[in-house]
Amino acid sequence: MPNTLPPYPLSLIGLPFHCGVKGGVPGNKMANAPLLLLAGDRLPAALKDHREGVALTMLDKADEVTADENGGDLRTIPAGDQMGRILVQNIHLARAVAGARAAGRLPVVVAGTCSASFGVVGGLGAEEEPIGIIWFDAHGDAATPDTSFSGFIEGMILTTITGKCWPRYRRRIPGFREVPEDNVVCISLHEAYAEGGRADASDSVGTALTPPVLKRLGYENALRNAFALLSGRVRKVYLHIDSDVLDPSVLRANRHAADGGLTDSQVVEGVRIAAEYFEIIAVASASYDPEVDPRGPDVLVPMLAEVARIAAASRRE
Repeated sequence: MPNTLPPYPLSLIGLPFHCGVKGGVPGNKMANAPLLLLAGDRLPAALKDHREGVALTMLDKADEVTADENGGDLRTIPAGDQMGRILVQNIHLARAVAGARAAGRLPVVVAGTCSASFGVVGGLGAEEEPIGIIWFDAHGDAATPDTSFSGFIEGMILTTITGKCWPRYRRRIPGFREVPEDNVVCISLHEAYAEGGRADASDSVGTALTPPVLKRLGYENALRNAFALLSGRVRKVYLHIDSDVLDPSVLRANRHAADGGLTDSQVVEGVRIAAEYFEIIAVASASYDPEVDPRGPDVLVPMLAEVARIAAASRRE
């Protein structure tokens, strides 16, 4: 049945933090990417023709816990702790995403790192039906505290979202509901197949469309097969694009980038295919480090603008 609803108005939401820290740290400047990409002459300008309207919110005042998050009891979220700061930032983000959805808008989040997905999922907690996740990434982000060599929370995102770890932590985020593993489709996960790649980088949850799968079935067919199966379980999805899903020939998004990724055109085509099967109710992009490759705005802004337009037009009754 053709979609007759007008596209969603857009709410651009920036979360300029990396590992709970605002601004660049030695060896990592991902926290600066939201400020760069959401500058007035970048993504907002690229979407100026979106007739339904574009609003911008920058969540740049979430550095430390306040009584608003811990009820005045520092024992519940200790001040100064990295995990506490990440939690506070995701509480802020969950409220912003929920506010956008309540206002009938599509949240488009540009974040420093993938842990912002906790806040996005929390912000979608008022949805009356189950949601799915479509996850574009060079890595599966499927470690746990027991399997991780480093304890790096950014490598545990999907395992946290699907209920495999950090249960009490994730439930501090307003609206957070675990997403069943069967409702997740991961696309690319190519680092494990690159020269020098880590073998466990392709560990994943849900359906994993790895380079061998994409090569064997073809990119479009692989996505359509996975989306057709997922569409039997959910009608609405959260779309996550980690910038390092892109091949370094297109953009070396960060120091974790690896050969064998997708082109920006393939990402857009994948989103276009997803919109045939689902209503996209939130979009997030993360993990671009401007210090690594200055091509980022020239690549990511047009890509994200087109992704936002496609997602907005996927609105269903």
